[in-house]
Amino acid sequence: MIVWVAVMIGAAIGAPTRFAVDRFMIRRRGTSWPYGTFVVNQAGSLILGFVTGLSLTLAAGGSTPWHFASTMIGTGFCGALTTFSGWTSQIYDLSRRPLRWTGTMYALGSVLLGFTLATVGYALGSLLG
Repeated sequence: MIVWVAVMIGAAIGAPTRFAVDRFMIRRRGTSWPYGTFVVNQAGSLILGFVTGLSLTLAAGGSTPWHFASTMIGTGFCGALTTFSGWTSQIYDLSRRPLRWTGTMYALGSVLLGFTLATVGYALGSLLG
């Protein structure tokens, strides 16, 4: 039951954060490019990589408080912060524009940068743990 509480707390913070970042990016940069989704997905990759790397040492002893925190941050917060459905919808929308390669570049750039940030976060988490 405690795991469900951790997920709900993290999601209750992650979802409004995604909404706020998206609105902020639209006000600052407009709607010509899905900046908000790009930012939250990359931030989620970095945070989840960090939490996973940190878990190697902190959760090794079966630490219940760390299990709660990592579930809250990793599954709850990052799960609600990031959006796969929004990302794929935006790839489709970008691919329908006159420069069709824009959707492909957005998809590849998102995956490559996300993987890189997750790797960096994992390395930092492992070092600090």
